Amino acid sequence: MAEVVSKFKGKQVEVEILTDTYKIRGTLFVPLAGKDGYSARLSDFLNSPEKAFLALTNVNVEALPDPDMKWDAPFLAVNKSVVTMVRAIKE
Repeated sequence: MAEVVSKFKGKQVEVEILTDTYKIRGTLFVPLAGKDGYSARLSDFLNSPEKAFLALTNVNVEALPDPDMKWDAPFLAVNKSVVTMVRAIKE
């Protein structure tokens, strides 16, 4: 099997995102500085007005009103307008 090589450079940051109704854990790809890139700081990426969604991989979601309601997904796009908090778990 051929190895997939990406032309994008950046880092993967494990994050926990809270909204009013969900706690979401996953991996966020943060591009490095350069053309259309960001610095190594997660806050620079989050504050970018050009990006309306946070694209996460390897996602675990828990509904806050009902912690028994949990599910996993390989990919999830989260609208930044509903995010109340983002916490880096591992950088």
